[in-house]
Amino acid sequence: MAVQFAQPYRFTEQQLARMADAGIIPRAETNLIEGVPFRAGAPFRFSSDDYYRLGKIGVLAENERVELIDGEIIEMTPEGTRHFACVARLMRLLYPRVRGASVLSHGSLFLPDEYRPMPDLMILRLSEDEYEHAHPTHEDALVVIEVSDTSLRYDRHVKAGRYAHAGIPEYWLVDLTRDTVSVHQSPVAGQYVDVRVYGFGESWASPGLGGLEVAVDDVLKPR
Repeated sequence: MAVQFAQPYRFTEQQLARMADAGIIPRAETNLIEGVPFRAGAPFRFSSDDYYRLGKIGVLAENERVELIDGEIIEMTPEGTRHFACVARLMRLLYPRVRGASVLSHGSLFLPDEYRPMPDLMILRLSEDEYEHAHPTHEDALVVIEVSDTSLRYDRHVKAGRYAHAGIPEYWLVDLTRDTVSVHQSPVAGQYVDVRVYGFGESWASPGLGGLEVAVDDVLKPR
């Protein structure tokens, strides 16, 4: 598999049959190996259109934590209570303070190379139709935020690289295991060249948000 720190989504035979009936997966020479569709000896690669059709025909539920990575559907780790509380705290913190941009949670972000992550939070340029007719892309993203505990290695290595490759100017990684926030800036050649880690009692100014100052104590509740 292309992804090292997350698990492939496991389909059932019934789901495979529905995908074949919808014309998403060819019936011939397609079978499940440990729940992953294989064709001609390799994992089946889904396009972006395929991915969203799976939701429309009910193969993937709206609330399932999955992402499309390199044509593979990847199942993300379940959201714990502290993770949920941190995302809610960030929403309360940022929504009233961000001006001239949209603060969205758990929406799809269209990145190059068939990568469709669902960041915990993203701050986007304003859209006249509020992204009703097209999903936001990397060109719309000002700041992307991930809150991590069990998915830390994946968010730190895979997602940071993908966000940098897409040219997203700022990426915040909230580490619930160490009670820190890593602020990634200045993407160059697929990596962020300016990465700074902040702990309790510290704060940073966000260039992507017009110099808005953010305190770690407001993001992470001391335990």
